[in-house]
Amino acid sequence: MSTDLPGPARLPEFPPTALDEPAEGVHTAGAGAAPDGIDDLEGTAGARRRARRPLLVAGVSLAAAGVLAGAFWGWSVFARAQADEAQNRLSSAIAEQSSAEKAFDARMRSVDGQLGRVQSVVAAPEFAAQGPAQAEPFRSAVAAFASIRETVAAHPDSVAAAAASEAGAPPATGAPTESSAPGAEGYTPPWQLMAETSEADARAARATSSTEALVADTSAAAAAEKALETAETAYFSSVAAHGRDTIAASALSTKALQVALTRIIEVADDPGLRLSHDAALLASIAAAERAVADSAVTEAAEAADPALAVRNEIEAYARSISRGVTLDFVWAAEVSGRGEGWLSGTAEMWDGDGGWATISLNFPVEEDWSDDDNARALVTHEVGHAQVVRPGCRSLFEGPAFAQDHEMWATAWAISQGFDLPGAGIEAYGRPSDEQIAVAAQCV
Repeated sequence: MSTDLPGPARLPEFPPTALDEPAEGVHTAGAGAAPDGIDDLEGTAGARRRARRPLLVAGVSLAAAGVLAGAFWGWSVFARAQADEAQNRLSSAIAEQSSAEKAFDARMRSVDGQLGRVQSVVAAPEFAAQGPAQAEPFRSAVAAFASIRETVAAHPDSVAAAAASEAGAPPATGAPTESSAPGAEGYTPPWQLMAETSEADARAARATSSTEALVADTSAAAAAEKALETAETAYFSSVAAHGRDTIAASALSTKALQVALTRIIEVADDPGLRLSHDAALLASIAAAERAVADSAVTEAAEAADPALAVRNEIEAYARSISRGVTLDFVWAAEVSGRGEGWLSGTAEMWDGDGGWATISLNFPVEEDWSDDDNARALVTHEVGHAQVVRPGCRSLFEGPAFAQDHEMWATAWAISQGFDLPGAGIEAYGRPSDEQIAVAAQCV
């Protein structure tokens, strides 16, 4: 079976196209020439390649620009982070400097106060009058302390330098004050942030250096103050010991003067009262020592004075019945407003310092001592007042029989001693009950 194909005359015809028309200046004939339209396709593709080259260059440029922009943004963020950390370091350094400055100021105020006080001691005439064993070690300690104080105060990193360094510090929070994002309002370029970081670190280093100097000076001043305290304690302890020796050597002095000196000795011997260890205290203890010594001399002279024989007898009688209570005596023309023609006396008692009393008597007691038993009864009444400082008698005095009635107690005690007389207190205060007299008699 065969199929007949249409011949050339039967092929469809198409209208001519642009590809069928040779382009101007394009070769279309000749042996081995490309089929019609091939050269046209190659020319079009080349034109397209030439058109894509500018696009490729533009793309690469945009990519490079993006990379640079990203790098710059990263630099800005990094620079801001570094600046913030530097600000934090500076804020911390400034805070430490401020704390060190306050500690230094406080220490120097203490040093200045201590120095003025101890210098007043070594400048006192009482200090100069003391022997070198007491005075010289303390004098040397004060001189050394003054020298250290001057050295510390002259240090270039002292309070003034520290304050000047702190004055220009940025806010202590360390928080950024400007945005780190490029294009944001208040944007700071990264190179400026890096410069600020360098400056903040430099200032932090200066603040740290100042802090270290302040801490060192504060420690040196504290050590010097401690050394002075040790020397001062030893000195005033020796002063107190000298005062106690004065009391021991002046047994005849009045108890009142001994007690006054004892109170000052207690202050001098207490390191916790250092702020009171000044020239005034030194003068007071010296004056109290002189008073005690002078009193002993006076008492010894009066005891040997024939004109005071009766007075000495009266005082000896009172002490003989005082059951160990120390008694001072004061003689006067009038006591409690009573003078000539009256027998009058008073008693003041103190529980401390072993228990003691001061008895005051008017001159008529001395004058009537040999002629009137009421004078002896009155002295016994005053000694009875003094008995309440004794623990065994105080409980009787405070009990229900007397309920701390001083005059009824003294009267009952005088009666229990055998003086049932008006001068025993009966005339002035009435007669106690038999029960009260019996209770008072237990105070032996």
